[in-house]
Amino acid sequence: MLQAVFNGRVEFVLIALTAVTIATCIGYFAAKRFLSRPWSHAGLSAALVAELSVTVFFPSPGHVSGQCVLNRNFSEPFATEQGLLNVAMFLPIGLFGVLAVRRVFPVFLGGALLSVATELTQALAPWVGRSCDSGDVLTNTLGAGVGSLAGWTVVRATSGELFPLRTATKPTAVIFATCFVACAVVWKVWITPLAVDSTSLQIAGGDKRSQAQQVLAEAFDDHFEIANVQLQSGQNGAPDLLLITTQTGFAELSWPDKEQLTVSLENSSKPGPGSFPVTGVGVAPETAEEALLIATKYAKERFPWGLKDSYAKSFPVGDDAEFGWMVSWRSRIDGVLMPMRLDVQINRAGRVSALLTRHTEDPVSLPPRRVSEKQAAAAASEFAGRAKTGAGNLLAIRREGEWRAQWTIPVSAGADVYPVYVDAETGKVDERASPTQGLPTTPN
Repeated sequence: MLQAVFNGRVEFVLIALTAVTIATCIGYFAAKRFLSRPWSHAGLSAALVAELSVTVFFPSPGHVSGQCVLNRNFSEPFATEQGLLNVAMFLPIGLFGVLAVRRVFPVFLGGALLSVATELTQALAPWVGRSCDSGDVLTNTLGAGVGSLAGWTVVRATSGELFPLRTATKPTAVIFATCFVACAVVWKVWITPLAVDSTSLQIAGGDKRSQAQQVLAEAFDDHFEIANVQLQSGQNGAPDLLLITTQTGFAELSWPDKEQLTVSLENSSKPGPGSFPVTGVGVAPETAEEALLIATKYAKERFPWGLKDSYAKSFPVGDDAEFGWMVSWRSRIDGVLMPMRLDVQINRAGRVSALLTRHTEDPVSLPPRRVSEKQAAAAASEFAGRAKTGAGNLLAIRREGEWRAQWTIPVSAGADVYPVYVDAETGKVDERASPTQGLPTTPN
């Protein structure tokens, strides 16, 4: 994870290391001259500057969101890689803080307030470009607490002196109350809370990893090994996702139904070893028709269900098919696009470079369709603040276990385009699946 975060940011890493080194020296010599325990103050200075460098001054292009995510699942952040890193980041602050000032509770409160201030800054500072998340506050506070207890243990084990809480009760209360009121004012005036059921990627267990390996082996044998698997909780009734990282690409698998698989083996106009060779194919395709033959051979061997009662289309990927061709199998019943889908991308070398499968039984029946595309477009436009709409598509979509026919209407909001789902029986917009972020809420 750290490699992914700092990849391509060598200059920042060097600047941050320099800042940490300078802070360490300043903390050491200042404490040696005016205070005591210079090495403890040096460690505390280094930990504080490192935290600020990564969370506040790390360059991340973005915009001021003004939002803070409130995760209803309080335990989730503690089962994620990011959550564990947040704990580890604040642990030395608590440890060196206690070793330096020899007070446990004020250091713990200081760590918690630092986390809150950091998250508010991330929501409001234009140069940060990252999100404010309640889960980060929880994990940071745990790290500060564990570090403070570790510092207390070290002091006790070395027969050191700890100042009693009563010696700093008044200044601790004044500082904490002042900072709390300041944060509360910032929250009330500038922050918009956003409650969600899940925010983070959870560490996947061994069973999930083995199931992911089995699914990928059905598609690509033992062509590659899995490097990492994480679990992302589904939103708005959608299933969870297993996010799978391989040596050369990535994949997503719906969980626990394992119904949909998306794989990207490589994304380059120059075919490489990451793509998968199709058995018996030794000639590179030159046309969409030739790519269709290769993809069909692959699909017959791996996913024969995708070819049954369906039609295939082959079209270039890129202006001049520099990324190859995408071959798609679909089926329609009475004009409704069925949920089954199979997409196979064949690169210029005649190898599979990407794959999307959705293996599900087509619905036996759908509710009656009483809403036309024109009526659905009008409903979508009204929902999006009279935004401009594009050509729609009629899909069979499962909502809370029930299959329904819904129009998906693309609506424009500035340079962005969002899908709005309109029920083909009732004509009502399905707000659970239709995003509103970025769309105007009032008529233009």
